[in-house]
Amino acid sequence: MSTPSPSTDPAQLLALVRAQFSPHASAVRHLSGERDLNYVVEMGVGHEGNQAAPVRYVLKVSDSQENPAALALQNATLEHLAEHAPHLPVQRLYRWQGGAQLLAVPGLGGVCYARMLAYLPGLPLHEAPASAAQRQSIGATLGALDRALSAFDHPLVGNPALWWDIQRTPELQTWLPAIADAQSRAWSEAVFGRYVLELQPLVHTLAQQYLHNDFNPYNLLVDPANPRQVCGVLDFGDMVHGPRVFDAAVAMSYQGSESGQPHLGNMLDFALGYQAANPLTERELQLLPLLAAVRCAMTLCITEQRALWFPENRAYILRNHAVASAGLRALMAPGLDAATHALLQHLHAAPKPRDL
Repeated sequence: MSTPSPSTDPAQLLALVRAQFSPHASAVRHLSGERDLNYVVEMGVGHEGNQAAPVRYVLKVSDSQENPAALALQNATLEHLAEHAPHLPVQRLYRWQGGAQLLAVPGLGGVCYARMLAYLPGLPLHEAPASAAQRQSIGATLGALDRALSAFDHPLVGNPALWWDIQRTPELQTWLPAIADAQSRAWSEAVFGRYVLELQPLVHTLAQQYLHNDFNPYNLLVDPANPRQVCGVLDFGDMVHGPRVFDAAVAMSYQGSESGQPHLGNMLDFALGYQAANPLTERELQLLPLLAAVRCAMTLCITEQRALWFPENRAYILRNHAVASAGLRALMAPGLDAATHALLQHLHAAPKPRDL
């Protein structure tokens, strides 16, 4: 049996937190994650002598291959939101003793970096009952987040290690054969082709900003007492810089199913919430269904290819596969033109919000 590294051994991590963050840390336990190692840190009685202080934190330890510049981007984003949009339900970043945001931790594959974040309570969206009000809340939450990020600036605008960027669609065409279902593969080939021919030349003309880029059901929390309301947004690890409509498309791609079946109307509920909080232009709305279909296709080809490469982690890698498959069918079975018409009709028929 191999010896745990300091980046994976809860006892060593607890000692680290006590020495570098708070002597009142009482326990460290593991949470799930794909690239980062995530841990809940429990605080004992007397933490900071303040009953109002958080009693739980999240310790995130990066993969040793993670680019520290990408971590710095995430940290800068959280600090921007804490200052300019404190009402948004995102994690807060805490600093280590001495003021550092990142703390180097030895790992089996090299140096890892540890960060301390606030723990957000809530029910994971993928475990909660769905509703139209919830889907509108998801849209409104992302719309408000994108509005807050529109004024955010940072030197890093690209992450070559990240495949989850719609702008990399042309490169992903070689992964399409990994999609096992013939109809899904054919639809994916079609929407990738349309992106390259119709959309790629327009990308630079669209409104650009930083994007969360991963508003999937595993990164959102809802209030257990009121599951219609989003109460937490997690994981800024897939952030990119690009057209803001891409962020709406990414989130919409995960809303196209109901009880495992395709449901275009659910996507329209999400779009209604987003549009109320952060109105897209008519041109962006015309592009939204195609972009959502592209993201569904991306999810299918990336996850199926990665499941072939890492079969031991297949269940985790494919956790959003069924939702993406249903979303692609919801958009493509009626035809993208019909889906676009339904979207515009749905939004234009909705009453205008009083306060934006």
